[in-house]
Amino acid sequence: MLRFAWAIALATLLVLALRLTLLDPRNQTSSCAQLELTFESEDFKEALPDDPVLIIGNQRVRYLSTHLPSQKVTSVVRRASPGLNPDRINQCFARLVGFYQPSLVIIPVDTAFAVNADESKLLDALQGIIDQRSEYSLDFELWFIAPITSPRYALTDEAKLEALRKSGAEWASAKANVFWLDLQNNFATDSERADSKLFWPDGDTLNDAGYQRLTDALITISNRRK
Repeated sequence: MLRFAWAIALATLLVLALRLTLLDPRNQTSSCAQLELTFESEDFKEALPDDPVLIIGNQRVRYLSTHLPSQKVTSVVRRASPGLNPDRINQCFARLVGFYQPSLVIIPVDTAFAVNADESKLLDALQGIIDQRSEYSLDFELWFIAPITSPRYALTDEAKLEALRKSGAEWASAKANVFWLDLQNNFATDSERADSKLFWPDGDTLNDAGYQRLTDALITISNRRK
């Protein structure tokens, strides 16, 4: 009887683990065709501005305000979808990015994606986005927001995320009109630990205060580059 109870408990834990991984929107992926339909449904809701700032990605973008009042940003288009990470943006570039003819593209690299990604493959995907910018004769600036070390990953993946932030900065330094934004200090306490007050209880999703911190950082950077 005790063995049967342990079996039931183990099965319950396995189901929960599958839900937290396979069913977590941050770990899902969509095909280019599915993403096109998602973007088109959003496009029909509003008139698309000329030369917008395009903020595109997965978790970090989903709840980010489209209002970035700065001296440089005049209009913002925000597009997000589960599983929409740099490799998929690279694969579906023409419709997901080029279609909007943006003046600036901002792509946050989600922490949940970064901790499971191979660094070289991630940088290859970012390079692919840059290459297609040239291929389609587009001249927008590219801002890649480095993954934030959130409380959920601070104990297990802090070293990997810190290494990626440093290698990303070095990689971007040699690229024209490409900027790697390391905003980690904006989400850390005075003791340089991930500030849990800026995240929801899951330890990775930004709360209102966290998104305000992110928005303020982007506005400051934009105003500096006027």
